[in-house]
Amino acid sequence: MPIGRFNMRYRLSRIFGIQKSKFPWACLLLAGILLLGCAHAPEKSVPFDGSNASTVLPAAPSSVEVPEQSTPSAPPVEPARQGLLTLDRAIEEALRASPELEQIRERLDASEQQVRQAEASFYPRLILAEDFNATDNPVFALMDIINQRRLQTDVNFNEPGRQQNFSSKVQGEWLLFQGGSRWYDRNAALGQKKSIDAELLAARNHLVAKVSETYYRWLQSFGFVEVAEKALESARTDEEVGAARVQAEMALPSEFMRLKVRTTEAESNLVTAKTGLRRLQAGLERLIARPIGVEEVPNGAASVASEPPTTVSEDTPALVKQALDKRPEMAAVRSLIKASRDRVNSARGGFLPKIAANVNYQWDSEELDESAESWFIGLQASWPLFEGGFTLAKMREAESRVKEMEARGQQVALDIALEVQQAALAVQESTEKIKVAEERRRWAQKSLEEVRHLYRNEVASVDALLQAEVAWNQAEVAYTAALFDGRIAQALLRESLGDFADHLQ
Repeated sequence: MPIGRFNMRYRLSRIFGIQKSKFPWACLLLAGILLLGCAHAPEKSVPFDGSNASTVLPAAPSSVEVPEQSTPSAPPVEPARQGLLTLDRAIEEALRASPELEQIRERLDASEQQVRQAEASFYPRLILAEDFNATDNPVFALMDIINQRRLQTDVNFNEPGRQQNFSSKVQGEWLLFQGGSRWYDRNAALGQKKSIDAELLAARNHLVAKVSETYYRWLQSFGFVEVAEKALESARTDEEVGAARVQAEMALPSEFMRLKVRTTEAESNLVTAKTGLRRLQAGLERLIARPIGVEEVPNGAASVASEPPTTVSEDTPALVKQALDKRPEMAAVRSLIKASRDRVNSARGGFLPKIAANVNYQWDSEELDESAESWFIGLQASWPLFEGGFTLAKMREAESRVKEMEARGQQVALDIALEVQQAALAVQESTEKIKVAEERRRWAQKSLEEVRHLYRNEVASVDALLQAEVAWNQAEVAYTAALFDGRIAQALLRESLGDFADHLQ
């Protein structure tokens, strides 16, 4: 057995009064107690001043479930799907499956551990040390002899000979005062944690708005497909009428060819609309992290047309004030500014003296047979009078960080105010466009029916028919686009106001 290991075993047996034959069992018992204490350590840290810290959001469940050892492994079972995929369901699934939110949650957990590290500096440290040395240096050799209580009057101080020492020490250290730096470091860590918590809410707010926009775009694409299918059906009907007129020698073949080209264009538009639908559905599947079943596809335009329009306040300054009070980005900046100011105070504490206490109990022996015991208690005070301007530079750096955070806060406030103003204008514009598009759609439908009737009665030309169909198609597309653009504008306005930060939380 190595000397160092035997020495540690021997010294610990002397320290704790354990017999050598029972020492291994005692070590196992001590290790078990330590592991049990670590396993039952509290998940949350208690703030040093006794106040409750901000609650940490639970982490999203893992996508892979590990079965218990007593049961055989089975493939993961997808959650039961209940009917159509609504917007609330899509938002709930996206919040649960978002990797971005999971990253922020992990950062939030890491920031909580930083708070616990800062709080740990208030407590004393207990150290168990074991040391062995061999020397013929007169100074160190005499120190070993004195610590072992073996100093004799006939010792040659110049040639004490080769000496060795086995030393076991239990040492305690406690930093009593550090100019308030530790207190402000802890407050800064708490501020950093609060800023990440607000960042998590901001990410939720943005994700809910993104899911809402993608969902409405997806429904909008269904409307475009319906319009394209109606246009193709109308074009094929006109083509059949044109073929009958050519066969009856009531029209030229060129008219039929032009109607045939119109049908081909309608088919191309339908292909484009279906491709856009598949792209948007893929984007929504990316957000909810799973494929969308056929039974979950809603009836696009009908489901949104039944929703009542949202009215927007004309008082834009009031909306801006509401957003500045509610947006998580502003809360995050405020927390960062406070944390930066706490770091300034922490750096300023470097100008003040530091007070520390230490105590140790030590065993020294030459051959591990008999040891000499000693103890030491000390109180230390230090005051750095000159460090080359290090503390001053550190404080000025922290002050610059404060000004940087304040400027960032002003920038965020200006960006939020602009975002709210633009979103409010977009909602007002979309509301007016829906009214205009609905009126245009109604008149275009009537015009097409009339021109189609005249064409069948050989009163209108094929050019008039084609123009009426193009106008009707454009009116249908414009109405569908305006309908869903209005819902998207409302979602973006709610995002700018911070309404989605605690959505489904």
